[in-house]
Amino acid sequence: MKSWEVISDGSTPKFMRRRALAISVTSAFLCASAGAYAANERVLTFTLEGDLLDAAEVVLSDKGMKITSRLGSMFWFADKPKECFLANPENQTYFKQTTEEYVKDLREDYRPLKYDRLERKPKTLADGTKAEMVTAFLTIEKGKDVKVAEVTCLKNSGVTPAVNQMWCTIMGLPQKDFSLPIGSFQNARKVWRLNEAFRGGKDRWLNVALVKKVAKKSVEDRVLKIPTNYKQAKDMASLYLSADGSLKENDLADFFISTPKKKK
Repeated sequence: MKSWEVISDGSTPKFMRRRALAISVTSAFLCASAGAYAANERVLTFTLEGDLLDAAEVVLSDKGMKITSRLGSMFWFADKPKECFLANPENQTYFKQTTEEYVKDLREDYRPLKYDRLERKPKTLADGTKAEMVTAFLTIEKGKDVKVAEVTCLKNSGVTPAVNQMWCTIMGLPQKDFSLPIGSFQNARKVWRLNEAFRGGKDRWLNVALVKKVAKKSVEDRVLKIPTNYKQAKDMASLYLSADGSLKENDLADFFISTPKKKK
């Protein structure tokens, strides 16, 4: 049969080959698209500003969490709950730390929040997100309650219990009372600023975390993984001060010694 001859459905052999190629290419594209979609993960993200994490973006997924701030990123995975991974993009290194040590370092300046009763009311954030304001009170004398915290919480966030609990631990707030806390003002100074017993007062309010924006979206799963080209740092000093994860004498010299500017 010649290329110009017609087969039973009216198509020529050349057309059939082109159609087969088109179907093959389309199938490959759909498979690739499906693979890319499978590599995406639905997450809850919110941005914060405050004393605890400075300016930070928090990403919570079923697998764990990622907190990104000016110091780099912290990765925590639900299947490895006792470990945290701190990553520094400047020298492309990471350091493994126990979760207990990470939380202790982060919260060492904060007293545990003490309260006797809670009040709840609906709250709408600036971006339109529906939330709940939970106000905590502490009884310091008979018949006298002092407001000790105002906490912005998300109910029915969809975050898995393990990830929710880890975030509550970072915020220093129990999950049973505060659901998923995403913002917190507390009427108590940090430990290093004040050592006497708490008495309350207008001048002691501390912005622990002010939530700026909340969103649910899909991200590539690589966003929630430590980059494969990162090297493991020997210790915390090497993570932040070294060029390649292993602290050397010239790294310290570069860090502490600056070259005077030449006079014009």
